[in-house]
Amino acid sequence: MDLLRATAELASRVDRLRPGVLDGPPPYPDLARRAATGAAPVPARLVADAERLRADLDGAGLPDGRRRHLDALLVALHCHARLLAGQRIGYVEQVRALFGVAPRRSDPDALHEAHRRLAGVLPGRGTTASRMAAYREADVVPADRLAAAVTATVAELRRRTRRVLGLPDGEHVDVEPVGDRPWTAFTRYRGGLRSHVAVSASSRVRAGSLLPLLAHETYPGHHLQYCRAETASSRYPELALRLVHSPQGLVAEGAAEAAADVVPGPGWGVVAERVLAGAGVRVDGLAAERIERELDLLGRVRLDAALMRHVDGAGPDEVLTHLTRWLLVDERRARRMLDFLDHPQWRTYPVTYAEGGPLVRGWLAASPQGPAAAFATLLDTPVLPGDLVTDGGGTPVPGAAEGPSPAPAMLRPGR
Repeated sequence: MDLLRATAELASRVDRLRPGVLDGPPPYPDLARRAATGAAPVPARLVADAERLRADLDGAGLPDGRRRHLDALLVALHCHARLLAGQRIGYVEQVRALFGVAPRRSDPDALHEAHRRLAGVLPGRGTTASRMAAYREADVVPADRLAAAVTATVAELRRRTRRVLGLPDGEHVDVEPVGDRPWTAFTRYRGGLRSHVAVSASSRVRAGSLLPLLAHETYPGHHLQYCRAETASSRYPELALRLVHSPQGLVAEGAAEAAADVVPGPGWGVVAERVLAGAGVRVDGLAAERIERELDLLGRVRLDAALMRHVDGAGPDEVLTHLTRWLLVDERRARRMLDFLDHPQWRTYPVTYAEGGPLVRGWLAASPQGPAAAFATLLDTPVLPGDLVTDGGGTPVPGAAEGPSPAPAMLRPGR
């Protein structure tokens, strides 16, 4: 069997035991149907199959880029299989195997500087935390205007994305406000260039963050990623197989985090102010863009909290204190974050934002092609995190694109 098909079948078998491994429809429906029927897969067999497929890669004669991409997916699937088999895998080892990067802790000086800059732009008087709380409360989009605000913003993003990056013919996204959910927004790709995006009204979406949120999920973020991957899969078949927890997933989240930096680009706050005014929602666009930039930098505190929890062994109260202090959130929001960080399937995921966003932004800034053309490369070709590492001037670092390190417990064969 072709190695890509064999990897896709393995992914479907793993997904049967651990739903949510596959991102979007499986690329080979016949293999997915076969994996979904009959006796449930045996985790130890999944581990062995991942090892065998990795060994087969060396003699398959594949181009280096395709070999590295499949190897990265197999390392991630091997980690999932080991977890299903009950093997104990350390948190940092899981992150490296799943996402192909080593998690880093924040620089405390950088966090202090972000707080200082926020203090210079937040309205009102008092502590930075109290002013941030008041700003968030005043910035919430009224429930009766959320649907109109979402519709107007997505339409503007789609128009600008078509002009800057182009859109496949026939693509379509439905965006729907929904009730109580543990997330703010979620994109589900249905195949055939169509996506459904749910926006949680219970998350009290803020006007200042609405445009980057929707750029992340729709244009030029996740929806466009799925569509362009589907159209590009005739040239790069491996793009048809998508895993949520994988180096590929880290690049996808990083690109979505950087989406508003490309479309509309710097100055997006003015665009948001104009569009939302038409939907009856007021926002100071210039201030919103400055505030969201600092909150984005503070966002990696979630990864710090995960490392405290799962590497340092910190208790819930210590982690909650860290989250409330540095993210300037109340205890209710911090507890929701902690629930996410403690979830067995999602506790490693904060690395995709904390490391993926800076990697993509740095690569876009350094690319001689310019941000829009470089972003299109992320959409249309297989890219791993190591491919985005530069020396600061757009030059790839030698050896940086060698793919994820093998899982230590996996003999060679052995985010």
